[in-house]
Amino acid sequence: MSKAIYPKYRWYVLIIFCLAVLAQGMLLIAPTPLVGDIAGLLDTDLGTATAVAVMPFTLMVAIGGILGGYFMDKIGLGKTCTISTALAVVGALCMPLFGHSIPGIIVLRALQGIGCGPLIASGPRVAAEWFPPDERGIYQGITGAALSLGITSGLMAGPFIAAKSGWLGTIAAFGMIMLIALIMLIIYNFGPKSPGHLPDRQSGEKANEEFKLVLKLPVFWCTIICVFCLSWVMQAYNDLTPGHIAVPPPAGLNMGPKLAGAIMGIYTLAFMIGSICSGFITDRIFGGRIKAAVITTFILTAFFCVSVLLPIVNSNPVTLTICLILAGFFMGQPNPNCLTFISKNYPVHITGTVGGLTMGIGIFGGTFGVAAGSTALHITGMYVVSIFIVFAVCIAGALAAIGMNSPGVFKEASRHYSC
Repeated sequence: MSKAIYPKYRWYVLIIFCLAVLAQGMLLIAPTPLVGDIAGLLDTDLGTATAVAVMPFTLMVAIGGILGGYFMDKIGLGKTCTISTALAVVGALCMPLFGHSIPGIIVLRALQGIGCGPLIASGPRVAAEWFPPDERGIYQGITGAALSLGITSGLMAGPFIAAKSGWLGTIAAFGMIMLIALIMLIIYNFGPKSPGHLPDRQSGEKANEEFKLVLKLPVFWCTIICVFCLSWVMQAYNDLTPGHIAVPPPAGLNMGPKLAGAIMGIYTLAFMIGSICSGFITDRIFGGRIKAAVITTFILTAFFCVSVLLPIVNSNPVTLTICLILAGFFMGQPNPNCLTFISKNYPVHITGTVGGLTMGIGIFGGTFGVAAGSTALHITGMYVVSIFIVFAVCIAGALAAIGMNSPGVFKEASRHYSC
């Protein structure tokens, strides 16, 4: 297809999914700064409160991503995301009514998670349906930045809302933003069909055969490993670094929580900028070679993440901030590039399933990252081993990216349906 065939309506689509993943980031992170309030409400310890408020969401996001990708290819992008977003809205808005007990919180947070899962997994399908190949990296970068912005906004706004409405009211407030995205999605279902819309163009049997072929391709598993590693690195480093900066020696840098928060805010901003710029950098610097871009950004992420252990870096807040800016900037790029790779190299009618599995399985990397980092910190009492684990996982992601070669078996189908 020529670029002219892609309508301007695609920018409305971009706004919808940016708003939806923005709200998802808010719902994801909302309980973390309020865990003390949650523990008090439930009359339990901090560990239990954290597990109850966070784990059902993160687990069901992964499951929702896998299921959502499948249903996008079976019943369509619009219907799948409308239904899933409605589940997330119900789960969020019902928190003030039914979130006063552990079972109530578990059920509602799980409902929010399974509703948000298809949104985070929708990237390859949306990009392949609505955007020409040279804009798909831009789409992935902007929506990735929207998720990071949602997390940052949730961390900053959550405590202020909770001061007036409690933590249950905070979840409901963020659910109102998701409600706006739901209304926009309902409108989307009555709008024009996408250029990549494929009603009845492929039989279910044919699509199943193609997906079985995908499962045999090394590139499919290499891409999943890359996303898994990036999720591990993001979650682990985000959890480890604030403490490392704030706490006193010998474990930390003794810069205090306020300075740690300010530096991490700059780091998060750098991550968002890196995500937005990922498509441009891949096209202009790497000549569109996604594999080379992913390998390079993983290696640079590894270097700047581990650099915070060097005295020449961590002895000065300015040099520490610069290295964390660079770590965040490069860390923001592998994931959008992996999703862009899917949207460019597989037929549109299976990008939902491929993207859903990739993101769904990949998200579990964050759980492993937090567990590994926390365990190493608990055993050693130091952050050194935990940060070196992050370094090693970055290198593993770079090695996996070596296998990200375009699947030639789909070249004709991908050109016919999505270009």
